[in-house]
Amino acid sequence: MVSPGELRLISELTEEGAEFEPEITDDGAVSYPSVGLILDDSDGDPGEVLDRFAARGVLHDEFVSKVYVCPECDAEGMQYTSVCPACESAHAIEMAVFEHACGYVGPVSDFEGEGEDGYSCPNCEMALQSEDLDGERRYVCQECAEVFDTPDHRLWCRDCLYMFEPGEAIERALYRYSLTDEGEQWLDRHQTARRVIAETLQERRFETEIDTTVTDESGETHPVHVLAEDVLLGERRIVSIDETPDAEGVGAFRELAASVDAHPIVVTTTGTVEAGVAERAEAADLTVLTYQPDGTLDSNYEVIEDTSHHRSVFQRLTAAVDVPVWKGQ
Repeated sequence: MVSPGELRLISELTEEGAEFEPEITDDGAVSYPSVGLILDDSDGDPGEVLDRFAARGVLHDEFVSKVYVCPECDAEGMQYTSVCPACESAHAIEMAVFEHACGYVGPVSDFEGEGEDGYSCPNCEMALQSEDLDGERRYVCQECAEVFDTPDHRLWCRDCLYMFEPGEAIERALYRYSLTDEGEQWLDRHQTARRVIAETLQERRFETEIDTTVTDESGETHPVHVLAEDVLLGERRIVSIDETPDAEGVGAFRELAASVDAHPIVVTTTGTVEAGVAERAEAADLTVLTYQPDGTLDSNYEVIEDTSHHRSVFQRLTAAVDVPVWKGQ
């Protein structure tokens, strides 16, 4: 179900040129700090929220770059290093290396001795002159003394210190997000549906608040699209706005309503609900309404098996805004 925080988030992109940019911290982690400030804590990871709306077509995702994630602990921001191909130690350093005719290869320091030019071979002990040595820059492992031309490539995680081949890293693409034309229409439907249900409840004697919170018996606060209260009669309604309400989301919303002593109202902006939602509405402890394209609310909606299936048989079920008081009241 669409949360109040998500609806607030999408509305932030209505200004021309508005977009959400990814930021990479000093330790390589990816974040969308402005998104986190808009969403509620219960909405979850900002990046996942943005991805979900991009998949719906509400947001456009433009590729920015890629980051790599540790396959061991899922941390972001891997550090590149080179390692010795023999022992895989990262303590392999490029330096000047001499090779003697006898076949010994080693760093300059190995050849320092008592010869005329101050050099001698540590292998055959021959005093050497500089022209006897063929010098070049190669890698020397400080752990196993292996000398080599090309090191192996590795990534290492600064969180868990796991070192691995680059091909093992989990690749993650970064995107900037902006509102699509379809997203503007989506936002308008949801915001207008919320305004219309609030106005309708006001006409039915309720005092209403939009994009507010309610507090349950344990003292925990929960965001809701609309809170409506009739102080004189002691009645409360809370409203959820969604495209196609599903049984799981509506079940959690009903539990919230029970915990705050309110009757739950669900408004669908597509005119469809899952079968499990319709069954709960028939039990009279849930009201389901449809927001119509003409800007009105209707008690008619279509029932589908689940949100992954096409719409099925249209059913007319009776529901009204002025619903019976929730059974626990």
